[in-house]
Amino acid sequence: MKSESPFSKLPSLGELLSHPTVARVVKRVNQTTVAQRATGFLEELQTNIRQRADWGNIPSVGQLAERLARRLLGPAESSIPCVNATGILLGDCQPTPPLAEVAVDELVRVSTEYLAANSTLSDRVATALVETTGAESAWVTHSFAVAEKTARAVGGNVIVARYAGLLNPGDFSLVHYETIAQRLESADMVVVDGAGLLGGPSCGIVVGKEEKIAECVRHAPIDENTANELTLAALCATMKIYQSGDRVTHQIPLWQLLTTPLENLEQRAQRIATLLTSCKNVASAQPTRCTSVWCESDAARLANDSWAVVIKPDGEEGNNLRDAFLEATPRINCRDQQNESQDGEVWLDLRGVFPRWDQHLVAACE
Repeated sequence: MKSESPFSKLPSLGELLSHPTVARVVKRVNQTTVAQRATGFLEELQTNIRQRADWGNIPSVGQLAERLARRLLGPAESSIPCVNATGILLGDCQPTPPLAEVAVDELVRVSTEYLAANSTLSDRVATALVETTGAESAWVTHSFAVAEKTARAVGGNVIVARYAGLLNPGDFSLVHYETIAQRLESADMVVVDGAGLLGGPSCGIVVGKEEKIAECVRHAPIDENTANELTLAALCATMKIYQSGDRVTHQIPLWQLLTTPLENLEQRAQRIATLLTSCKNVASAQPTRCTSVWCESDAARLANDSWAVVIKPDGEEGNNLRDAFLEATPRINCRDQQNESQDGEVWLDLRGVFPRWDQHLVAACE
């Protein structure tokens, strides 16, 4: 009996363009640009499939939609996107985690209109922080450094917990890390970064007693008193997710990654390893359970179990393989295994990798 062609499983370009993930991008991109960048997408995909040893592993419609969406958006002009296969989600030297989809949509809406000069958005964000943390008052400034410096200058019992958020990882079978509300129980003020476990935009947040927050606002230079409108818009949208209490761990990207079940990571590691073994420059690819440090800084080092794919290059290809990952678009940051690596092994820790990037890990080796 004649086997079914793998191409019969592929959706049409029209179906992909109507997929919600792609449709959101189409609204933001010039139609001429959409037509130019979409051209040849399916043909290139079919060529890629023909070159695979395993034709049974066809990307899902969702994965294809993600690929097409990234293609329509085009390369970043101001920064280099990366796939985070280090396992580290938060850290002083780590890239800023991605925003929730609703926060991105709000950024686009706000940035494409004229804005009236008023403090309404700042007040709404402060109110949301007060309601979710139990603080008397809150202040948001443009950077964590300014928030910390100002709070310390005002004085009192100040707790600086850069990565604290509204949820405790310990409630999800992860290592315990106190929330903002828990730290407020013994402090006049708590200082955090919006891009920590809160999962919002990078900014400085100070919550605490009303008189202390008022002093912070008076003490800071006028141009540092408040975050800009775009930051506030993204933070406001993020806070609405927490206030609604609806599937927070599914809507905040950072929490999506943190709460991914080990069983899911194991299955993905096995699938990726199987595909990688067919690459000519890979001697072996082994799914491996490991301890993953997902928060690494001077103030906190938090680790939990994860799964990685340990790749042993064929011959002298170790450095070449790492270079291939770094030169990929988007680039792939690998786990640093200085003390564990042998024979040029490369570790891809899946704790920080969204499922949509799994195929990209394989493609980079090919």
